[in-house]
Amino acid sequence: MSSAQLIGGLALGALLGAGGMFLVAQLDAPAPADCDGRCGPGTQCEAGACRVSPPSDEQAGTGGEQAEPKRRGRRGRRGRRGKQGSAAVAGQGPPVDDDGHVPRFDPKAEQTISMSDGSERLSEAQIDRELAKLDKAFAACVRDANARVDELGTGRVRLSFGVGGDGKVTGVNASAPANLKDAGMVPCVRRAVFSHRFPRYDGPLTKVSSSFSVE
Repeated sequence: MSSAQLIGGLALGALLGAGGMFLVAQLDAPAPADCDGRCGPGTQCEAGACRVSPPSDEQAGTGGEQAEPKRRGRRGRRGRRGKQGSAAVAGQGPPVDDDGHVPRFDPKAEQTISMSDGSERLSEAQIDRELAKLDKAFAACVRDANARVDELGTGRVRLSFGVGGDGKVTGVNASAPANLKDAGMVPCVRRAVFSHRFPRYDGPLTKVSSSFSVE
């Protein structure tokens, strides 16, 4: 190889080497920051132009899809109440009877007996016959109470009252389990007994205790 060829090769190699260094320098040079400040929020600089930035994972949701809003649970209908927890439902069934005019019965109250008063009493048979006449009224009380609640349940209603010689009831006491009481059984029964007329008799007050079952 001649000296001219050697010098030419070295010159060409130097030129290619400079070009290679220039290419590497161009590839490694950092891109202009935000296209000289021209890109605003939500955009990014690509190849000297401002382009809309793709949504982040938090904005897009899992898998890039928009997260579905949570739905509120629907309120279910109340279940039927148990035998000891029935309560009248507002607007359901007939209104509860008003027994404000029915006096309470005091079995220990003193009685005034004059010399002209007789000694008759209502017999058990008479009382049983009269109470049998109240069966329809008691059944109506049960029907109305059952209409006021989801489930009436069972129980026993207990009564105590007094009957004067004129056959009029002087006062009525009634008690029942919570499920029957809450459904309005007690005032209905008190009204029914107080309005009933027993046979007249010549004698002092007759005290009566009775009960019936709601099945």
